[in-house]
Amino acid sequence: MEDNKSWISQLVFTLVFWACFLMLPFIFFPHNPSRPAFESKRFIALYIFSNLYLVGFYYFNSGVLIPKLLAKRKAGLYFLSILFFFLIYLAAFYWMWNSSVETINFFKEHPRMFKRRNWLYNFFSLGPIMMFLLAFTFSSVSKIVARWFYAERVKEEISKQQLETELSLLRSQVNPHFLFNTLNSIYSLTLTNSEKAPDAVMRLSRIMRYTLEEAQSEFVPLEDELAFINSYLELQKIRATDKVQVLYEVKGNDGDIKIPPLLLIPFIENAFKYGVSARNRTVIKVIIKVENKFLFFNCENDIVPNIAMHQGTGLGIANVRRRLELLYKRNYTLDIINSDDKYKVALHLEIS
Repeated sequence: MEDNKSWISQLVFTLVFWACFLMLPFIFFPHNPSRPAFESKRFIALYIFSNLYLVGFYYFNSGVLIPKLLAKRKAGLYFLSILFFFLIYLAAFYWMWNSSVETINFFKEHPRMFKRRNWLYNFFSLGPIMMFLLAFTFSSVSKIVARWFYAERVKEEISKQQLETELSLLRSQVNPHFLFNTLNSIYSLTLTNSEKAPDAVMRLSRIMRYTLEEAQSEFVPLEDELAFINSYLELQKIRATDKVQVLYEVKGNDGDIKIPPLLLIPFIENAFKYGVSARNRTVIKVIIKVENKFLFFNCENDIVPNIAMHQGTGLGIANVRRRLELLYKRNYTLDIINSDDKYKVALHLEIS
């Protein structure tokens, strides 16, 4: 539909342009009873020849000369070609003008009208030159502008493809990273022959289905992402000891809102990785709030002593940062506070 509108707009613009161009002689030199020369068949033939030649030159210049010569840095040959067409046009124009019997008779009947600085003298001495220069200028400018817009459109398309490729790569990095950590959790349950293992495997299958089916999309409904986060939290509760308290709260969920899949899970993973202890009581808080097309995500966990946060921890966080930059530009804020005993994440997204 948009292509049809663009085509129609271009057609209308072209028709209006040529109508204005062809009317230039009549605009500058309107009909006057004292100018009978414009009503003769010879003048009509000259007018038709001139405009057909200029129209043909317009499209030949923009469609052949500029792409084949000027665009390939053959400027000398290009301007020689322009000069050739210009001289051919002038020679043909003045030959038709001077060879006309009607013109000769008109000279005899109206000798004063061809004195220097007279309108008719100026028109037939400078008019063809000006019309050719206008055709040359319009065709060159229109082609150059069109090529510039095309180049910009290509750049934009390439940039968009690169963006999609990078986002796809970032999403593909999340899945193995997330599944690796989750499998480690279930593995620890199987080592102790825990009765929780079957339930954990079932929840893992749901999580894997989501990561395989939904996580490849650029955006998913927020309610689907929240259900995924809930499944992950339940899985971690199965694995965790009684010394870990998990607080999960969702406020103002709007089903019409969409967010990038697996965007929040690296922060929650990080909280469980460094906020779970078999000896010390710890608290992990995850609060998600939607208000006026803004999403507020807060994740907080106690830092377990003697658990060093190694370099690998930053992989998931760096991934999230890059995705936020690509998808939300400046429409987000991410604050991470890492103190001695607390690790806090506050993410605010404008999702309108």
